[in-house]
Amino acid sequence: MKRETIIFTACGFLLGITLGSFVIGPKIANSKLAGAPVVESTPETPPPAAAGSPMAGVMQQLATLKAAIAKNPNDADALAQLGDMYMQAAKFPQAIEYLQRALAVRDDAALRMDLGICYKQSNQPEKALTEFQRSASMAPDQWQPLFNEAIVLLDLKRMDEARVIATKLQKMRPDDPEVQKLMATVGK
Repeated sequence: MKRETIIFTACGFLLGITLGSFVIGPKIANSKLAGAPVVESTPETPPPAAAGSPMAGVMQQLATLKAAIAKNPNDADALAQLGDMYMQAAKFPQAIEYLQRALAVRDDAALRMDLGICYKQSNQPEKALTEFQRSASMAPDQWQPLFNEAIVLLDLKRMDEARVIATKLQKMRPDDPEVQKLMATVGK
């Protein structure tokens, strides 16, 4: 595994945890269930970050990536990292924008799969299906795009197509419990 991939993954994980604690935590504390009035915040306004806090590091990384993109709008790595950070933070519209821009510069099966996930989470199943199919055709030895494609097909109630893919997955990964659950769902 490349050093950049490990750093990218770790930063995405930290962003998800940090944004979750700073964004969701205060909303729960200020919710009607807690007896306090609900205070809305704008989605693009980040909470204040104390210097040296994990959030400050994430905000610095976001600023660095955005500066790199401002210098070079075709920096596929920075676009992909920014897309992944937004995806990890469940900000799917922003993630979609950056992932599309990265794919315009460099077509990549993993980026297409991430874009498909963002589309699925944004309730755009047809677009998600298209991206999973493209990813699967680009990386035929990978099982995850096929699995995601089958899930979307199930969501779309296209059982026959999902069954064909599940059968292919069962041949690729016969002992995988998730594939076995999928097979049980689509029937044999």
